[in-house]
Amino acid sequence: MHFPLYLVGASLAAATATLANKTSACPPFPSSMVAFSADFKQPLPPLLRPEFKTSFVQHKWDQYLSHITAGYISNAPAERLVRADQAIDGEISTSTFNYANVTKEGFVDNTLTTYSGNSTKPDVWRGYVNSNFPLFAADILVTSEAVFGGLVQRPFVHGLVASWQIMYQGAIPVTVYVSNCNVMVGYEYFSPDLRTRVITNYFNTEVGGA
Repeated sequence: MHFPLYLVGASLAAATATLANKTSACPPFPSSMVAFSADFKQPLPPLLRPEFKTSFVQHKWDQYLSHITAGYISNAPAERLVRADQAIDGEISTSTFNYANVTKEGFVDNTLTTYSGNSTKPDVWRGYVNSNFPLFAADILVTSEAVFGGLVQRPFVHGLVASWQIMYQGAIPVTVYVSNCNVMVGYEYFSPDLRTRVITNYFNTEVGGA
């Protein structure tokens, strides 16, 4: 199904306005977080508000592929689960990542359910994968000793957000983008094995039980 571009644009505009109203109730970033300010000082990484549901759009590419997918993510660290519902190339799929079951190499137990084309029955696969959807716990920036990367502008977000850089699983450089309400608005990472780059942007985020 294809939606008119003006409807998609209106939806994203509404999402941006809603987020702007929510973040306006939170304290603004202090001048000590502004690059080249005389007051600047390396801030301490914040605790995130980790239980959330969000719409997302993601672009992943490496030396073999390039694809863009959109859908819905539930981040539930209390249950050690991430669920991603997404649509790509005529398929609708649901991936459930069980972070309570991770190999020593960092591969995550994944159950993938896919509907293709006009199929009436799903294809179900289960195995261990290197997930594009990390589990973000409340203290991930603190325990990873995140380095502040500056205040930046992100798609679908009104105003500036803070960028924080970590080494996920001690091996993959990840940048996490966080609003002044300590709510994630997206992330990016680079994996050197296959020269993989992933950009993920959130919108219509609901904080609370996922």
